[in-house]
Amino acid sequence: MQTKLEDRVEGVIYGQAIGDALGLGMEGLSKTQVRQYYPNGLRHYGQIVRDAHRRRWDCGAWTDDTDQMLCILDSLLEREELDPLDIADRLYQWATRGGMGIGRTVRAVLYSPGFLQDPHAVARQMWESYGRNAAANGGVMRTSILGVWQYHDPGRVRHNAEQVCRLTHYDPRCVGSCVAVCLAISALLRDHEDVAALVREVAKETSVYDDRMREYFDKAMDDNLAALDLDGTCSGYTLKAMAAGLWALQYADSYEQGILKVIHEGGDADSNAAVAGALLGAKFGFSQIPGQWIDGLAHGRDLRDRADRLLRIIDRFQS
Repeated sequence: MQTKLEDRVEGVIYGQAIGDALGLGMEGLSKTQVRQYYPNGLRHYGQIVRDAHRRRWDCGAWTDDTDQMLCILDSLLEREELDPLDIADRLYQWATRGGMGIGRTVRAVLYSPGFLQDPHAVARQMWESYGRNAAANGGVMRTSILGVWQYHDPGRVRHNAEQVCRLTHYDPRCVGSCVAVCLAISALLRDHEDVAALVREVAKETSVYDDRMREYFDKAMDDNLAALDLDGTCSGYTLKAMAAGLWALQYADSYEQGILKVIHEGGDADSNAAVAGALLGAKFGFSQIPGQWIDGLAHGRDLRDRADRLLRIIDRFQS
C-alpha cells in the first residue's frame, strides 16, 4: 500500500501530465469557442478535436509543458542533485530534436549563442531586449517537480525554482510564480492541511519578487474563476497560470472538478491545467485521479518508472 507521501508525489507527476493532455483540447480557444467545439463539455481525451494544431499530438499525449518538466526530472534522477547546466542541455536537446509546442521565449533563449555555457546570462539579455516586460508562463508550466525535490526544505525549494526558472525566464514575475507553485507543492507534501492559509502564506513570501503578483493572488482567492480572464488578453501570462492553479487548489472538491473547471475557461488551457493538475495532485494524490484519465494517457507508462525512481531517491536521502 502506498504511503500518503508516495501517493502525493505520483499525484504531482501524473496530475501535471493529465492536466496538460486534457488542456490541449482547449488551448488557444476563447470560452465562446470552447462551447462551439465542445457543446457538451470535454471529459475524455478521445473528444479532443483533431484540428491542425491538436492533431500533431497523439490522443492522450501531453505537450511541451510536461516534456520540459521531464527534462528537469530526468536530470534530477540521473545527477541526484540540481544541475542547472545539465537541465539547460536537456531542454536544448529536446527542442532541437523535434520538441513540439515550444513557446517564443523558450525558443529565443535556447537558440541564442552562449545558452549552453551561461543560460542565466542569455535569459537575462533576452528579457532586457524585450524591455524587461516579458513574463510568459514557460517557466511556471514546467516547475512542479521542483516542489517535490527537497520538498522538506522550503529554502532549497525556493532556490531550486529560482535557478531553473531563470534558465529561460528572467522576469521576477516568472521567478516568483515558479517559487509560489513549488512552495505550495512542498507544503502539501509536508501535510499542510489548511489550504487557504497556505495560499496566504505563499502570497506573503513571494509577492516580494514583484508587486504585480499581489493582484493575481487576490484573484486566486476570489471564488469566481472568471475573474482571472484566462481566455482574455495575455492568456499566456505567468501570473494567470499560477493563479489558475492556486484557485483550483482552494476551490476544487476533487482533482477531476478542478481540472475540468480550469480547462473550460479556454486560453492557454494546457499550461493552466498543467499547473493546476500538479497542485491538485499534491493535494488529492494519485489515488484520486480518475482511472480513465490515467489509463488513456498516451505515454503514461513512461511516468511510472520515473516516479518509482524519484521515490527511491527521496527515501534514500531521508533515511
